[in-house]
Amino acid sequence: MKWNEVFSNTFKALRPQASDIRHQVDFILPSMPMVEACRADNFDFFEPFIAAGKVTVEQMRHAAERYYLGKTKSGKDIFWMIDDMLQPLDGHTGATWISKLLKVREPLLEYWHVQHCLFGLHLLCHTDSTDTCCGRSNFAEQNQSVLSVSSVCDYKNICVVESEASAVVLSELFPESIWMAYATTSHLVPDLFAPLEGRRVTIYPRTDPTMSTFLFFEDLVDQTLRLYDLDLHVDSTLEDHATEDQKERCIDILDFIKEPLSDP
Repeated sequence: MKWNEVFSNTFKALRPQASDIRHQVDFILPSMPMVEACRADNFDFFEPFIAAGKVTVEQMRHAAERYYLGKTKSGKDIFWMIDDMLQPLDGHTGATWISKLLKVREPLLEYWHVQHCLFGLHLLCHTDSTDTCCGRSNFAEQNQSVLSVSSVCDYKNICVVESEASAVVLSELFPESIWMAYATTSHLVPDLFAPLEGRRVTIYPRTDPTMSTFLFFEDLVDQTLRLYDLDLHVDSTLEDHATEDQKERCIDILDFIKEPLSDP
């Protein structure tokens, strides 16, 4: 993906003075103006749940607003990693990272040490006017045996999955918790969980035939609890209930919930 594919059609999000702001905004490093320039509110990964009547278009837009979701010119989803001080650290498009594109565009960034955080971490810093959760959604009521999440709004309860798209959808299916994503295990270290001290945190890793991902997170939890004071554990729902075929396909918790929706 080329850098100009990211921003060439996105300045409409900057509204009335877009042409003036275009020349004033510094796009060398990730920033909120950069995030705003890419904003979007229509995402294909919501379609199965909208078609099944489990979420609405309004809920999709609500989630996109809360997570500052964006798109590139070619239509790739951008999931921004924004920390608990509302500072964008990087963006993930699935295929690559915004930081890599920035470094290609600007040679001065060759020695920039990119820091990451959990996707959705910014939700800790405020509860905005779009957060209208009050109890469980209808979907959550019908699926309370699937996930061990709180039965009331409790923003001390954090749920962490791998896929950013899964976190966004789950935030509307189970709105009583804050949903975050780790995106890739390659950057996972105990320090990423430091901002969650004092909270209950449940990790929902993908399943696999050998339990390797589950065991990786069991070890990570042990390391993290030696350093930080939080109630952290790994959920075993997929290891306990996924079929052998599902384990071969390395499904995540959203896949586990979604697959029955497609049954006749």
